[in-house]
Amino acid sequence: MTQRLSHYAASFLLATASHLVCAESSALRSYTLPDHGSLQLIVPKSWHEEVRRPPNRLPPTIVFTPRSGAAFQILLTPIYFGAGDTLPTASVLKAEVGSAQEASRNVAVEKDLPLQELTGMSVTGYYFSLTDKAPKENEYKYMTQGIMRVGMLAPTFTILTNDDSRSVAEEGLAVMKSAVHVQSTP
Repeated sequence: MTQRLSHYAASFLLATASHLVCAESSALRSYTLPDHGSLQLIVPKSWHEEVRRPPNRLPPTIVFTPRSGAAFQILLTPIYFGAGDTLPTASVLKAEVGSAQEASRNVAVEKDLPLQELTGMSVTGYYFSLTDKAPKENEYKYMTQGIMRVGMLAPTFTILTNDDSRSVAEEGLAVMKSAVHVQSTP
């Protein structure tokens, strides 16, 4: 039953992908999480992915980069929670992002870094964006960073770009909003 429901959810996500990811051709991608099912995302086909898997069954980091064109990097790490763990509430997520926001103020051009709410079909979370005052060579000028709750996961994400049009950040946020956690069945 659970697998059938996840199949329907994935089909629904694919059917609605055109409005979730900015007019670009996209595809449903699934990322296996050791002992924690999988994370499904609708990702632009023009993005390359690399899954970095640390030892000891720790959460992987999914890194998206462009296949061609202007450089960007999107990092997504789905933090797991076990059956007995307390899942973070919306207020805990907001506080976590608020801490990262405060820690980033000294490098930001902006005086005000408002927290933004992130919501999708099965996603709730928060993020903020900034412009780096003095990026070093080979660093990115613009950053969007946040955390969200998806099922039994709390993925953290960072979107890095030198594109001030915000299109990469908007596409990255659309990918985050598309997230679905498919839990393993015993």
